[in-house]
Amino acid sequence: MMKKLLILAFLFWGFALSAQNVTINAVGKNIGGKHIRLFLADDYISGLEVQKADVKLGENDSTFSFGLVTDGVSIVTLKIDAFEYSFISQPGKIYELQIDSIDYAVADSVNVLLYKYILPIKITNLDSEDLNIKINKFDVAIENFITRYDRELLVTKDKIIIDSLYQLAETFLQNEKDGSYFHTYVKYELGKMNHVLRLKSRKQQRVELFKDKPIQYYNIGYTDCFNHIFGHYFAQGNKYVSQDELEFWLNTTNYDDLMDALGKDDVLRNEVFREIVLIKGMKDAFSDGLYERQDIIRMLEKIASRTKFEQHKKTALQTIDYLNGISHKGLSIKDFEIKNVMGETQNLQQFIQKPLVLNFVKLNNNDSKRELEVVNYMYENIKDNCEVLTVCCDRSLDAMYNFLKNTKIGNRYKWNFAFFDSDYDLLEYFQVKAFPLFILISPDGKVEENPMRNPSEGSLSRFLNKENK
Repeated sequence: MMKKLLILAFLFWGFALSAQNVTINAVGKNIGGKHIRLFLADDYISGLEVQKADVKLGENDSTFSFGLVTDGVSIVTLKIDAFEYSFISQPGKIYELQIDSIDYAVADSVNVLLYKYILPIKITNLDSEDLNIKINKFDVAIENFITRYDRELLVTKDKIIIDSLYQLAETFLQNEKDGSYFHTYVKYELGKMNHVLRLKSRKQQRVELFKDKPIQYYNIGYTDCFNHIFGHYFAQGNKYVSQDELEFWLNTTNYDDLMDALGKDDVLRNEVFREIVLIKGMKDAFSDGLYERQDIIRMLEKIASRTKFEQHKKTALQTIDYLNGISHKGLSIKDFEIKNVMGETQNLQQFIQKPLVLNFVKLNNNDSKRELEVVNYMYENIKDNCEVLTVCCDRSLDAMYNFLKNTKIGNRYKWNFAFFDSDYDLLEYFQVKAFPLFILISPDGKVEENPMRNPSEGSLSRFLNKENK
């Protein structure tokens, strides 16, 4: 029993960290009047990014500051509209950010929701030992090498080139303390690289990298390698867990039998590591769509209530939050505030009395305008059986007002319109990546289809009055 406790303590060592403050000070050009959002990701298995703070700047403001408490090395992301910038934050540090001028008008001609635009930010007070500097240099050097010698690495397995790759990696570890954050990062990124390029036995890598090794919950390299090697490890069935067994255990929320089955894998003999693989597997099973998603949520709730490890409880609960934050069939939607054409605030929930055809458009987008014309053609014959709410995602309320009030086309549209008012949380929640997007929400406030087919593809025919069918 004492030996088991010592092993558990050893494996859990990576979590024994104390919370410390992180301070972010920023000065920027043309950021006045903007809504600045700060996100933190400190659980790299759940993948949850949590908004920790936000600020609405005055029209003449050019500076802002944030303070937050973190348990370990984390990813901090700043978002302004659909533009964003991420960096690695270390506990106890202060980061001085300089934001260069941003051309927000690019969003009118480029889909910045699909093609991410990076905020032009420079951290002005980084020293050579900062993780942002060291990790970026390592990643760029390795990526350039692999790109240059991709055929030798992937096809011919040229031993000289492979050895040169390892030697390149070793140059970054000179004078680096064994077991340091960066040393561990390099070790596990190399492990992932070996796995992807098949430079070593995949089975042996799993043993060398993970069997009876400390779980480095806050190390980005470790979790990157873990997520890759154990991604979809058992969710689609393997020799220890069949799909039929997994489906039954999920349906009956049988945590114990599922854990016992996974324990047949020698690498997963230890319950600490096995349980984190189980949580990862639940996330994979959800995305695969092969199982009832509510069964997966219930299993994650069971893990959170049964686990002996506080970090696993956090990861299980954050995985639930992550999965429930993805708009999918059966999800009870969150409420959002929107503005009508007169600039008055409304709530999304007030439109859910009947099936709601929620749609996101841009009025300067030809595909959006074509679908709105189809809605208009059918509206009189469907309005008794559904609500239609069009959310305009143009940069200003004036564009929507002028379209609806001052154009012949817009004057004909008699259903509800709303302005998204730069609420990018709304767009992210409903996974709006391109325009137009149509979503069907049931009268009980749950997502039925996201996306639903466009009106031009016949998606609104189900709501026609009987005499018009």
